[in-house]
Amino acid sequence: MNKWNYGVFFVNFYNKGQQEPSETMNNALETLRIIDEDTSIYDVINIDDHYLVKKDSEDKKLAPFIALGSKLYVLATSENTVDSAAKYALPLVFKWDDTNEERLKLLSSYNASASKYNKNIDLVRHQLMLHVNVNEAETVAKEELKSYFENYVACTQPSNCNGSIDSIIQSNVTGSYKDCLSYVANLAGKFDNTVDFLLCFESMQDQNKKKSVMIDLNNQVIKFRQDNNLI
Repeated sequence: MNKWNYGVFFVNFYNKGQQEPSETMNNALETLRIIDEDTSIYDVINIDDHYLVKKDSEDKKLAPFIALGSKLYVLATSENTVDSAAKYALPLVFKWDDTNEERLKLLSSYNASASKYNKNIDLVRHQLMLHVNVNEAETVAKEELKSYFENYVACTQPSNCNGSIDSIIQSNVTGSYKDCLSYVANLAGKFDNTVDFLLCFESMQDQNKKKSVMIDLNNQVIKFRQDNNLI
């Protein structure tokens, strides 16, 4: 990777038997304070010649946007959405529950649309959401991530539960710390180094290990960016 940057996101669901949502959020906020990250703000917008217009009626809503600090992103939900985003050179956020093939297809559509609208997107950097579970035993990491996804997929895609979970896991990140970093680096290359990463560590059951991994990663990214004059 010639650039390396990341943030953190959280998902508002949890498996039966896990801690209450209020406790989950407290842990999330504590972790955010440790690495000094901003939270995300989600809303729904219509993209037109007035740029971004908040709509109340469902039939006029187009796509969720995400405000990360002072930057605005559009969630890559369809080819129509990314076409509209490209028209105004707005960066995308690629979803964690899409396969890498789906993400790359949407990126290709975005680039084609930007060319069609004669937009210069050389400096546009997208965000890509990934779930990360770090464990030297990759089978344990995958099992924790699978358990974490089960309730979500069962509710949203009940007709394809097992297949959906497997494909989601394959497009996210599990394994040793070194293997996880290599996976992310290789994925960045597939996206022509146009993406930064939003990572979610919620599926890791060992809270102390989870915080340690996040702090180590944060320090490593800071060092990388300093060494390469990126900050």
